Amino acid sequence: MKQLDIELVRYEKLKHIKFLVNRIQHRQEHIHNEFELFLVLRGEGVARIKSHTCEIKQGDIYLINSGEVHAYSRNPVSNIILDREKDSAPLFLFAQISNHCLREYFPQIRTTVFNSCNLRDYLSEAEVKEVTGLLVSSAKAYFLEENLYPLKVLGNIARVLTRCYEKVPYEIISEAQKNNLKQKNLRIERIISYIDANFETQIRLQDLAEQENLSPTHFSHLFTSLFGVTFQDYVNIKRMEQCIRLMPNKEKTLLEISYESGFSDPKYMNRMFIKHFGYTPKEYRRRMGTEQVEVKQVIHETETIYSVSDSINALEAFEKDNQ
Repeated sequence: MKQLDIELVRYEKLKHIKFLVNRIQHRQEHIHNEFELFLVLRGEGVARIKSHTCEIKQGDIYLINSGEVHAYSRNPVSNIILDREKDSAPLFLFAQISNHCLREYFPQIRTTVFNSCNLRDYLSEAEVKEVTGLLVSSAKAYFLEENLYPLKVLGNIARVLTRCYEKVPYEIISEAQKNNLKQKNLRIERIISYIDANFETQIRLQDLAEQENLSPTHFSHLFTSLFGVTFQDYVNIKRMEQCIRLMPNKEKTLLEISYESGFSDPKYMNRMFIKHFGYTPKEYRRRMGTEQVEVKQVIHETETIYSVSDSINALEAFEKDNQ
């Protein structure tokens, strides 16, 4: 059974702090115990954080709370359009910070629940510029392993966290509340895992409701509050993703693709394609034609983690663009 992607962050260089530069076409729902700050270095896309979908662009800087389900994509997952003329996928700088970081000096960090947000909603332009500079400077020192870089990175992250505590709404919760959050995350994991394992069949909301010991009505409201879309819309997104994955296989007929993606009626798949792409599956496949290579790249190479040299180049290009 496919599981919700529970990301285990490995701290190769510094305990409690990690930086990554990633180019992302699509990163499915995942969860980890670290706070995450991301800066959009280039491009545009979509971030889904809990039940909220946010359009993101160059210069945006987001804080994601520990233990919250989130996902990233070039476009909304339900509207993946493969077009050579489209701008490149968004490029991110990620800073992942353990909720044990600086715990010896500030123990409240372990049970802090921030309001996940775009920092631009709470910080002044000067403060956004300050935090952006601290993150970029820290990342460059981290990747290059400059002299005294652990002190520089730790000091800068402390300043960033201080800004977040000063300006971003947060709550210090009890141990009991923290355990309740863990149980909520386990429920989310079960729901996503069940859908991923069963969307190719005639999956029913009632079955999931029974699994969670909830009435169908209660479960339906809960699902929408957690994911920001209805249960059926979420399942259809998964089925559309499956259709796109199968389209390059010319040996499969559209009827076979429809059934293998969970659409019981090919007419329903047709309606979904027209709704999201503006044309039928047959026309979609025809348009792919000479773009077969690009299609495969989007499907199979959905995330690219940059090397040290490429990361430095990306960070310096961002600095140049924002001088």
